[in-house]
Amino acid sequence: MDAGVHAWDIAVATGLDMPLDEEMADGIWAAAERLADHLRDAYGVFAPVREVPEGPSRAEALLAFLGRDPHWAAPAS
Repeated sequence: MDAGVHAWDIAVATGLDMPLDEEMADGIWAAAERLADHLRDAYGVFAPVREVPEGPSRAEALLAFLGRDPHWAAPAS
């Protein structure tokens, strides 16, 4: 879970395409559902769940569930 989501963090921060595809997001969901709330509440590991527009992709929904803005992009330099 952590490696897949951090790959997204690094990719978007450096202006690369999103590496978190739908298949990977599906594979990560089970772990996220079991662990994220506990890690968020007990250790502050994840930011609060973010709202996403209706009909997000599986990857967008996963990122939002883990407290990330799936539409975030690095500022232009």
